[in-house]
Amino acid sequence: MTLRSQIEADVSAVFLNTDEFAETVTYYPHAYYGQTPRASRSISAVVFREQIAVVGEDGDTVLPVFEVHVENDSTVGISSDELDLGGDQISLPPRDGKAAERKTITRLITQDHGMLVLECR
Repeated sequence: MTLRSQIEADVSAVFLNTDEFAETVTYYPHAYYGQTPRASRSISAVVFREQIAVVGEDGDTVLPVFEVHVENDSTVGISSDELDLGGDQISLPPRDGKAAERKTITRLITQDHGMLVLECR
């Protein structure tokens, strides 16, 4: 087994294990006008909630930002080649005990063959 294949195996077995730190979220792929809509799917993710982002020219707007770690895979996660920044969404609870809300995937923070780290607002 190569190091790369071991890392890819560890992503789902260790990091995105819902018995540990991961949770189930729903991924909603964006469909442009005229395209056949792609189905939403439940995936495992590690979510870092409500970090703060200051936006605007004067820096006077503060928004919650969610960092979401998912498997780089088009079946059980989100593959980097299908990702549509600004169009795709992930539904997740903003806090424990709250109902899930859709957040737009705004940025691909980092990626490798095993995992994507996404910024959602």
